[in-house]
Amino acid sequence: MFAPKKTASLIRMFAWLVCLNAVFLMSAAAQDNADYIFETIEVPGVDFLSLTASSDFEDYAGYTRSAAGKEVAFTLIDGVFKTYDFPGSQKTHFYAFGNDGRAAGHYMDSEGRYHGVILENGQLRQYDFPNSVETQIYGLSDATGALTGNFKDAAGVRRGFTGEEIIEVSGATETFADFVNSSGVAVGSYVNAEGVYAAYRRTADGRYRPFGSGDPDLEYLFIHGINDAGIALARLKYKGGVPETYVVAPGLGPFKKPDSVSTEGWNINQDGSVVGYYETEDGRRLGFIAYPTTPSAATYVYESIDVPGVDFLELTASSDFEDYAGNTRNADGKEVGFTLMDGVFKTYDFPGSQKTQFYALGNDGRAAGHAMDSEGLYHGVVLENGQLRRYDFPGAVQTFLRGINDATGNLTGDFIDAEGVRRGFSGERIIEIPGAAETYAEFTTADHIASEVVVGSFVDAKGAYIIYRYYRDGRFSSFAWTTEELEYLFQPGRNDAGYYIFRYKKMGDIPRSNLVAPTGITELRFPGSVSTEVWNINQDNSIVGHYDSPDGRRHGFIARHLGRKVSRRFSNTYTVTLPKGLNMIAMPLKPAAPLNAKAFAGLIGSTTVLKMSEEKQGFVGWTPDAPNDGFAIEGGKGYIVNVPAPRHFVFTGAPWTNSADTAPSAAPPLTAETLNEAWAFVVSGHLKGRSALEGYKVVVRNARTNETISAPVHKGYFAAATADLSRRSVVEA
Repeated sequence: MFAPKKTASLIRMFAWLVCLNAVFLMSAAAQDNADYIFETIEVPGVDFLSLTASSDFEDYAGYTRSAAGKEVAFTLIDGVFKTYDFPGSQKTHFYAFGNDGRAAGHYMDSEGRYHGVILENGQLRQYDFPNSVETQIYGLSDATGALTGNFKDAAGVRRGFTGEEIIEVSGATETFADFVNSSGVAVGSYVNAEGVYAAYRRTADGRYRPFGSGDPDLEYLFIHGINDAGIALARLKYKGGVPETYVVAPGLGPFKKPDSVSTEGWNINQDGSVVGYYETEDGRRLGFIAYPTTPSAATYVYESIDVPGVDFLELTASSDFEDYAGNTRNADGKEVGFTLMDGVFKTYDFPGSQKTQFYALGNDGRAAGHAMDSEGLYHGVVLENGQLRRYDFPGAVQTFLRGINDATGNLTGDFIDAEGVRRGFSGERIIEIPGAAETYAEFTTADHIASEVVVGSFVDAKGAYIIYRYYRDGRFSSFAWTTEELEYLFQPGRNDAGYYIFRYKKMGDIPRSNLVAPTGITELRFPGSVSTEVWNINQDNSIVGHYDSPDGRRHGFIARHLGRKVSRRFSNTYTVTLPKGLNMIAMPLKPAAPLNAKAFAGLIGSTTVLKMSEEKQGFVGWTPDAPNDGFAIEGGKGYIVNVPAPRHFVFTGAPWTNSADTAPSAAPPLTAETLNEAWAFVVSGHLKGRSALEGYKVVVRNARTNETISAPVHKGYFAAATADLSRRSVVEA
């Protein structure tokens, strides 16, 4: 039997478009609508909304029909709908929309010719490519501001352009240019000498990569968008068929709004969301935005992980049960490993070492990393049953442990031999990429040892960093993520679902981290941070690592994949600056996870937290030596905190919706007279060996004023607190 012509052409198109998505060797499973959540975009009273462009902030542009039936352009910004009609035109269309609010497209003049049109500051202006008879604009680069489209010259030849550059595929009778991403990659289509449509990709250095010979049954084929992750959007129509859309994310298949007659996608945003329009059975045309259900940078909600009194918490590993490990500094400034299990913080210092670092944590509670000896050489260390032991790979001069496989128990890392050559290892197996100057092995994942996959990076003969996957049978696949010079590039994590993370640093830049998901590659960054480093991805796709706040502290974090709607709600940020000493502060945003006094103190770097107790008609205090996590931090309430140094950090969360939970007005500003006043005070301590005193009350008397405060005893601990909200001293030296 012969396959139908359309089926055969889809197979060819699959080959073309998968090449466009040169981000990683991914599954090519057929895409279906379960990969996207569709939302209709409508304007009351408008039955024809050809949505053709969007910004990354969910503002839209396209064209509609006026009351007289004329096609006119529109923008839909912050829910405000406006139409635009170029003077003297037969019709006006928008096809591009920038994050700066500019829109672009083209209009048809009285003679039927097209001219580019740009909307800036609410005004339309004409744009014609130099020496063109007709100009059509389809793209607007947020990175460079360049316009992209195609033009016809006096001889009637159609070529593409981006900025001032002409784009022309060799041998083409017509070339269409549609979009250019921030890396300078242009996409579009062309018509070959046989009159058949085919796709192309043009790299920033001017090289063209045509894909396939096309299909003679195609009426048209356009590649309307490509985001910075390399995900492309194709729109096509077979002769006698309806318009169709294809997205290379995660595989290839018809992209269609459920229950629509036809669906046309026109733009793909940086978060992988697709916008366009669809036709209903009753003849209406409506806009849509479709969000990918797979994780992307835009679908994560971040939570800080802090330990009160610890200003350097370099979180580098996690288990799937939300226990953590990493590195911190002791009182002498020495780097030591730590674990944070069930809320209990412990540090570990290998005897005789210059520093000890953890980079792996298994679900069985084992931690692993390496320690530097007195001669500056590294040796692997493994934490088991609360004890550290040394581990050296056979024949190694230095050993670095970076991963623990929960399925096999294997340790993964790299070692340096007597000749100074660095190779990776997993268990007893040596990992070495042919031709590599250095090979790093960082993580291994497998349901059983036969299917074990090792991930890491290597340095090639030219000194460039490249990511790889290494299979047990010796096969490997590699990925040169960028042509720019890198200081380093590491791949510290992969889960069984095939999601990757990698850390990198470009020369002269800050450390950065990316997520590799079926929807492409996106940068992950804790809101308001100076820099963010991701170190592990768990089986539930949650991500852990650490970030630096503007005040110089290093915090741990966990980012949870909670879906587009939830993440959008909790993506608000609020920057806070606290001077040294006592401050009154309220929670400006509702956090994704409830905060207690312990977590609150860790986030803001406070030595104590006080709140007003309505029940007690006085103040309740919490200090870091308390045996519990303290009281809940709520909206609509003020808290007194003491910070030993100025703090500058960011709250993340959602706006408070309950009127009773809105943040209170700011406290009166500090003055020179009140800055050094002890207007809040906590007396705390432990009553050792007095378990029988549980529930008793400790009373503290001010010998100068004779005033008293009291606190109950819990597990031998008490914290008696007092404050004067007018900021007069409650104690004196």
